[in-house]
Amino acid sequence: EIPYSQHDKTTRSHFTMKQLLSAISMAFIASITTSVGVARGFNFAKHLARSRCVQTSSASRHHVRSGPFTSTSYRRAASTCFVGTDGATKESKLSATESTIASPSTDNTVDEIEETARNSLGITGSLPAPVNFGGIPYLDTSSLAANHAHRVVFILGGPGAGKGTQSERIVDTYKCVHLSVGDLLRTGAEKADYEHADLVKECLVQGNIVPVALSLGLLRIAMDEKADEEDSEYGSRIFLVDGFPRNYDNVQGWMKHMPSYTAVLGALVYNCPMDVLEKRIMTRAETSGRSDDNLDSARRRFDTFRKQTEPVVRALERVEDLQAEENSDGSQLSIVNIDGTGTVEEVWKATEAAMDAYVKNDVLTANSNLLKAIVEGDIEKFVDLCDGKLEVDPIYEGPNESTISDAEVSIQSGTKAVVSYTRKIKDDLSVRETREWNHGPKGWKCGSVLREELS
Repeated sequence: EIPYSQHDKTTRSHFTMKQLLSAISMAFIASITTSVGVARGFNFAKHLARSRCVQTSSASRHHVRSGPFTSTSYRRAASTCFVGTDGATKESKLSATESTIASPSTDNTVDEIEETARNSLGITGSLPAPVNFGGIPYLDTSSLAANHAHRVVFILGGPGAGKGTQSERIVDTYKCVHLSVGDLLRTGAEKADYEHADLVKECLVQGNIVPVALSLGLLRIAMDEKADEEDSEYGSRIFLVDGFPRNYDNVQGWMKHMPSYTAVLGALVYNCPMDVLEKRIMTRAETSGRSDDNLDSARRRFDTFRKQTEPVVRALERVEDLQAEENSDGSQLSIVNIDGTGTVEEVWKATEAAMDAYVKNDVLTANSNLLKAIVEGDIEKFVDLCDGKLEVDPIYEGPNESTISDAEVSIQSGTKAVVSYTRKIKDDLSVRETREWNHGPKGWKCGSVLREELS
């Protein structure tokens, strides 16, 4: 017998000579196998590069030091998935091995975010730069109808952050359409008439990543089907895309396949510390029946979100900043970070404010187009923007130029809105005009108008 360690005189571990020779033999065989593998052309570098393309999990993307846009223009969201509210609770921390993060050059991280952002400036599709209506900046969404493009808002956040709960309320209040790429893939795999069903099913069964082109293709089909529903009570709806984009590969795929068919208005990012998320996951596990509702699985998902999705959020925020630098009235893209630690009602108030801002664009576009129709004497367009009850008033709605100021807009119950503004029609005629708008099958229509002449 040969002693394994001479340092511990109290307790010694021993190998038998037979075990030692066996270990040496295995090492020799492994060495030969590796050499043969390389000789036959197994390219390790290429293999690793391919792995990074499929799953961009570089930890370096999470760490960003002070740089050219880390002050006012580069906003770090309050996403603290791995920091407990008490600073460092035993339950909310990964083990030292699990939580150790490699720290390659943070300059590379900043560069990657910047490059992704600049390559994604067209993510807002055909939306033009913001314009102004009586002092309120808004996005003219007229081009979306002309191009048959879908309005999109990304829903992002760690597991248990409240995405599902808030999405349900958004759908109920604003009549949006909620789409989960994961659900679409599972459904697509079972569709007999879907040409890639077998490939998608194989990827899901083997746990492989489905090619992003297929995921986005299913997403586009779902959007088109919903938009073409003849019996829909609401037109020009916003699509909530849940859990996408998850990583840089998703962003690149979106930019390659989707800008012609969509206009991304922004993203709702629900931020919550890990210890709170863990408590929610474990509470949900009592009734959800989901196999991934356990601490080990949740922590892995947190880690994936932190390493892969948070850098995407940073890149989207940078897109917003770059657009704002070019436009005095702001950006087309609006990324809203929401504190998810409060009650459902508290989080909903922040969600509601963000959704009101997105909806405001369609309402003010309709109001502005109606006033243009009045100025141009386009009765057909005027009637199309009303719900059929309004009649043309020649005093206020003749073909006269008008100046708009002091505008106010209020979104009420998601499908109703009120727009009020001062309208100077002639040198001697100014009115305070208030229009009520309703969201219906053909989008937003004016239901009533009140006027008060100003001295």
